[in-house]
Amino acid sequence: MAAKTRKKSIYVIYEGDREGAFLEHLSGYSNVRLNLQPCNGGSANQIVTNGIKHSARDVNVYVFFDEDFESKPGYTISDEALEGLSNSWKIINTLQGCKYRNLQALNTSFRNPILIVSYPQSIEGFLLRLLGIPLQSLEGKTTQQLKNTLASHLDTTVLCDEDKEKMKDYETKISNYTNEKAKLRQSEPHNNNHRKYLEGKIEECRQKKNIVRFMRFLNDKLPLPVIVAKRMDIPELKILLEAFGL
Repeated sequence: MAAKTRKKSIYVIYEGDREGAFLEHLSGYSNVRLNLQPCNGGSANQIVTNGIKHSARDVNVYVFFDEDFESKPGYTISDEALEGLSNSWKIINTLQGCKYRNLQALNTSFRNPILIVSYPQSIEGFLLRLLGIPLQSLEGKTTQQLKNTLASHLDTTVLCDEDKEKMKDYETKISNYTNEKAKLRQSEPHNNNHRKYLEGKIEECRQKKNIVRFMRFLNDKLPLPVIVAKRMDIPELKILLEAFGL
């Protein structure tokens, strides 16, 4: 009997829901096994540090985060983490002061962790470039302005019946959790643990509801041929496509 071929794997540490959804979207076109580790609400330092910790794995380890961490006090990559990157990449260059979007270019041997920095500013800026908006038209805009621009594309996305059913299911769950929280306030006003649990479930359902529309947007507006057409224009996209064997 012929030996089974081991399926190629990649390991991705990423920042938020939209990054995770985009990775899942690419994974749908790929035969590569995707191993995800979310760092929702984390800092660039936390995300990069996690990447360094996993860099000894025998698979490619990617770190996917937004450029705007660079301008957020308390969320930047620490000098210690930058030194850790230098050591992992086996380079003598100092990384302090290097713009986040340019860090990966110094990793000439493509060692773990491999950085994918969304710019300008955020995953929204990255996606708008995929939609064909020139980088120079997006530079200088705030993260919120980029989110608002992308929202105009999301708002025109037409949901299918399956999407609508998923949205309805999440809305029902949100309503049930909200009602349970209101009853708890009357019967057990000091039960903070259960209240926090319900608030967490409500937020989780809201996020999942938003991702339904976002995934439909990706499927309709950014199918693989549209994405691949931008390969040579967007360096971080080229890295991602190669990671997935696309």
